[in-house]
Amino acid sequence: MSNNNYVEILKYAMNMEKKAEEFYGMYLNKVQAESNKEIFKELAEMEDDHYEILKKELDKIKADGKFNDIDTSALKGGEDIFKTNERDIKNIDFSKVVEDLPILRMAYAMESDFAKFYTEAAKSADDPNAKKLLEVLADWEIKHRDSFDEEIKLATQNSWFNNSFAPF
Repeated sequence: MSNNNYVEILKYAMNMEKKAEEFYGMYLNKVQAESNKEIFKELAEMEDDHYEILKKELDKIKADGKFNDIDTSALKGGEDIFKTNERDIKNIDFSKVVEDLPILRMAYAMESDFAKFYTEAAKSADDPNAKKLLEVLADWEIKHRDSFDEEIKLATQNSWFNNSFAPF
């Protein structure tokens, strides 16, 4: 892959991360459940971190045509942002979470798109450092997507239970 391709991938990824930061920042004040407010606040900060990582790589590749050998284990991936299994389910106000479902679904779709983009970009990368970075970003976005999926399922199922409705 040429450096021009990497530059375009990085520019596109930076734009995606900036839009995600804006999305989470904007909807932070619109989601009702406190747990979702916390998730959106942390994700907005994380998307900014992703942007900065990508910017450093873009600057590096423009300067000398090479990616940094990043210690990806030191990067914050956000695995702890979603704590569905660790939270006290009894203290969650599911009526508010249900109100947040449309926003959670938009976040799920966005994270799914990011995961797909990074996965495909990593497949086409021939620079080992670029491949490693893109794979780590793909993995993080997959975890975010899957966590939103769990949040959506939990809220939906709880709503059905509270309304004595079981479609399956």
